[in-house]
Amino acid sequence: MEKLTIVMDFLQQNKIQILSTIHDSKPIARPIGSVMLAKNKIWYCMNNDKPMFMQLQQNPMVCICVCAQDYSWIRIHAKAVFSDDKDIKKQYLERGTSSFKDINDPRFSIFYLSDMHAELHIKGVVENYNFT
Repeated sequence: MEKLTIVMDFLQQNKIQILSTIHDSKPIARPIGSVMLAKNKIWYCMNNDKPMFMQLQQNPMVCICVCAQDYSWIRIHAKAVFSDDKDIKKQYLERGTSSFKDINDPRFSIFYLSDMHAELHIKGVVENYNFT
């Protein structure tokens, strides 16, 4: 199975991911559940009027951690790269899982993960995946 598909399958099976950013030189974590695979990238959407958006503008490096019911887990380090790709925004609207109703909503922001390193931990075995 392709490496990106392995990572994405784990994220889709475990809907809520914990995304960490930096605020005042300290880590801060919160759930995010908008993961989507498109154009061979992992994407998220968010309101740009939230503190997380400002934190990502100041420092785009993130850590995402997810634990499954069987205690397998994944940790992803990556750079959040913001985009205004209307096709991706349209896909989010078609999914019907976001609060946004219009791709031109000024609060509607999307980003994909770049320079990504993922560690998948399953029953004591660690698989490492790097993506540029």
